[in-house]
Amino acid sequence: MKNLLYLPFAFLINNALKLRFSYIDKVFNSEKKKKVTRWTLLLPGSGCAWAKNSAGCHMCGFKVKIDEINRGKPASVTKLMTIFQLGKSLIRGSSPYSLSIYNGGSFLNEEEIPLQVQEEICREVERSSSIEQLIVESRPEFVTDEKINLLTSLLKRKKLRVAIGLEAVSDYVREVCINKGFSTDDYERAVEILKKNAAELSTYVFLKPIYLSEQESIEEAVITTRYALSLGSNEVLLESAFIQQGTKMEKLYLQGKFRPPWLWSTIEVVRRTSHLGPVYIGGFEDEPPPIAIPHNCEVCSPRLMRSFRDYNESLDVSLLHNGYCACKTEWEREVGYHSLDSLVTEIKSPIF
Repeated sequence: MKNLLYLPFAFLINNALKLRFSYIDKVFNSEKKKKVTRWTLLLPGSGCAWAKNSAGCHMCGFKVKIDEINRGKPASVTKLMTIFQLGKSLIRGSSPYSLSIYNGGSFLNEEEIPLQVQEEICREVERSSSIEQLIVESRPEFVTDEKINLLTSLLKRKKLRVAIGLEAVSDYVREVCINKGFSTDDYERAVEILKKNAAELSTYVFLKPIYLSEQESIEEAVITTRYALSLGSNEVLLESAFIQQGTKMEKLYLQGKFRPPWLWSTIEVVRRTSHLGPVYIGGFEDEPPPIAIPHNCEVCSPRLMRSFRDYNESLDVSLLHNGYCACKTEWEREVGYHSLDSLVTEIKSPIF
């Protein structure tokens, strides 16, 4: 009965957010070598502090959606925990292995997600009979010894994984082409804190920031993926650029000065890095909905997108060798395909 009483409120929340805020899907777990059930929850906190104070990343439109949801009001403990409980009611009986929380910013920042909410969610996960892993996102400056120690102690035997958007190993690319606002040293410090407290790490790598050519973007993504895995990142999440409204990337796109990456480029990065560790291909659907996404030609794009989904369900890179298309010749001309192959063993980074 309690579950039924929750449902009308859940529909109201769903309508207010104008998207699915709580859902179940299956994802491939590289450690278990099989698919597991994942609970994904959108928890709209007060919004990314970096976006509020420094205009945010050039490709990120999340602030627009969070502002739309919150209507300028700070996220209260009551509101956020109500959303959590409603989301939990909608997936009852699913027995998820992991809980991934997305709040359009940094979960670990108490100005975005109040400490009381962080703590109570950890207690909920610890009490869960099925959830073994809590996954949250954060900028590195909020990854502190005190915070990670607190959350891991509340989770007890359950695992905490923090996803950090490194995006690019080059400080110049990250600052000028992305406007990320932190250094590689900041990322490395966060990595060490997570290791020290037996927490796990996911690293976002961004394919095709503004101002980089297709070839430069591929090289930066390859180098960054290798770097993250060499530092002990449990996985890399390869995010290919798509265009969201209200971003600097959108302005350049509308001026004809930027094109989302080719799907061939995504395949190239995965082909050259997947043997080093788990590399997942990020999806092209988000909030606010993109106005343009990575693509090839109309003939092969649908087929390759299906192969991306199949790959993510097994991490079998052979699934990406999905035939040839005439448009690949155009991509090869743009990126200098043969020179890329010659660079596979001569990556321009001193750490490899």
